[in-house]
Amino acid sequence: MNMLNSPKNKLRFGFIGAGSIGSLFGGLLASVKRENVSIEIVFFGRKEHCQEIMKRGLKIQSHGEILKVNNIIAYDNLKLFEKFINENPNYHFNFLFISTKTPDLEKSLIKFKNIIDSSSWVIILQNGIGNKDIVSQFCEKEKIIRIITSHGAFIKNPGQIYHAGGGFTKIGFSFIKSDKLKDNSIYNVLELLRNLLNSSGLETEIVDDINIDCWEKVLVNIGINALGAITRLKNGQLLKNGKLKSLMKELVLEALIVAKKKKIKLPQKDYVRIMYQVAEKTSNNLNSMLQDVLKNKITEIDFMNGKIIQFAEELNCNVPFNKIITSLIKGLEKSYA
Repeated sequence: MNMLNSPKNKLRFGFIGAGSIGSLFGGLLASVKRENVSIEIVFFGRKEHCQEIMKRGLKIQSHGEILKVNNIIAYDNLKLFEKFINENPNYHFNFLFISTKTPDLEKSLIKFKNIIDSSSWVIILQNGIGNKDIVSQFCEKEKIIRIITSHGAFIKNPGQIYHAGGGFTKIGFSFIKSDKLKDNSIYNVLELLRNLLNSSGLETEIVDDINIDCWEKVLVNIGINALGAITRLKNGQLLKNGKLKSLMKELVLEALIVAKKKKIKLPQKDYVRIMYQVAEKTSNNLNSMLQDVLKNKITEIDFMNGKIIQFAEELNCNVPFNKIITSLIKGLEKSYA
């Protein structure tokens, strides 16, 4: 049964790690108004951010306009939520988003295990590849959904996020090809999620194999993010240096060799050219890894270039450029101390 066509339903969305991208998705979903669906949004995040949301609501700045969302419940203390659950044992999330940074993934899965168990669907909203294999250690594979997006956001101040740019959003099951489900009622879950995201302003597409799309996105990240973080250059500035541009190409070509050996069925595209185009379109951006380095935060390198190294070692092939770049990022992370 399609829940959007049924009598009024309450849908609960939880966001573990409601930082910039989690707050963007959660805030926009909270703003959706439908006659037959009531949406409840719950954030789990940092103290200052959550307290500001509870006091004054969440503000989303986008395209020169500010959207204020006042109907979000935000917890910075998991014990308070667990106390609420004990008093309301039938409470559960229909959709539980995991939107932490990837280095915090396993720690968060352990911390929120009880909530994950009781949730109907678990959604990975993160960068990188290999995430699904970690999540599958903590819940049933069949209930894991993946979302990838090119939307950008960052927290300007607690309770205020800046929507840095639009783009695509794609969804699919992590361990089941969506085209195998089109005659199955479980496919309605993806349609429901897509329709709600579309209503929120996040134009969303259901894809047959989300894992291929994850690889396509990470190929762009592999060419841009680590080099930007090391050099402190914006995306467009990387292209203006011939040697750096050549290095960007080598990083992507190595990753493509690994993908081919892993039998990832990537479409026939010029992924180096695509990576260059993305860098050009986002020429003024400080990429997310560079932002992490500037804030002395652990980066997502292990789920990007570092994952290519891991796969290469398993396949007995060499990826020297990715090894060097990953080692340099790891060195930067150690320098924080």
